[in-house]
Amino acid sequence: MKYVKWLLKLLVTGCLLYWVLRNIDRQSLPNAIHAADKRLLFAAFIPYLVSRVTAASRLTVILNRINLPISHRSGLHLHWVSMFYGIFLPGGLGGDAYKLYQLKQHFPEHRTALLTTALLWDRIIGFAVLLLLAALLFAAGLYIPWGIGVILPAGLVAGFAFLMAARRWLSAILPAMGRLILLSLLTQLAQMLSVCILLLAMGIHGNFEDYMLIFLLSSIAAMFPLSVGGIGIRELVFMQGAVMLGVSEHAAVTVSVLFDIIVTLTAVSGAFLVLGASSSGITARETE
Repeated sequence: MKYVKWLLKLLVTGCLLYWVLRNIDRQSLPNAIHAADKRLLFAAFIPYLVSRVTAASRLTVILNRINLPISHRSGLHLHWVSMFYGIFLPGGLGGDAYKLYQLKQHFPEHRTALLTTALLWDRIIGFAVLLLLAALLFAAGLYIPWGIGVILPAGLVAGFAFLMAARRWLSAILPAMGRLILLSLLTQLAQMLSVCILLLAMGIHGNFEDYMLIFLLSSIAAMFPLSVGGIGIRELVFMQGAVMLGVSEHAAVTVSVLFDIIVTLTAVSGAFLVLGASSSGITARETE
């Protein structure tokens, strides 16, 4: 059954990519990539790699708060290998399944339900910050002139509900919530910087706020396990978002493809940790 789900995701990915490529000039895509500034293309990797470090640190902080003494080095190792499995494992959340398995193997005294809740809240916090940034950018861009007046009160209400939910389901993370939100913010800002560098590599110097909004919306859509690694979904959102906001569809799709290449190559690099290590590399947190 799991392999059927994976094959379905592969089929969805292929159909989405086919739909996107069918609606743009397919020859212009490789031409644009070939003409892009190669130094900037490589530079775009740097902020994305930073985003992976901050994302790994967020989960490590959460695990430390529930008295699971994992070091930041081990948390980074776990996160990197999970990126690899997240692409190639059958099922919707292969990376999180790998994390849960390894954590349970090394810390059997911790309840599976508690570890699952911790992994879930890691995703929830990241999603909440992503949604907040998209809402603020949407309002600040004057897509709705009265947006700030609506989003700020709505954000306060949502923030209060968010904290109450955290208090109800995983109260141990409340003292570190500010740090967790900051790490999530740094994660998203680093990825946005990566996209900005990709735009510059293609010679695009305007409408950055439009592309950033499309990118944030595509990141939200890519979180749903409908395709392999979010590939295809991101391209579709970029293409449709470009039409709605009046920016270049060609540039938007090219950026999404380049960003997916960065994501995939980074995830595949986790294979070196899988092949080169005899264990998961999880060690206890250093004494502070």
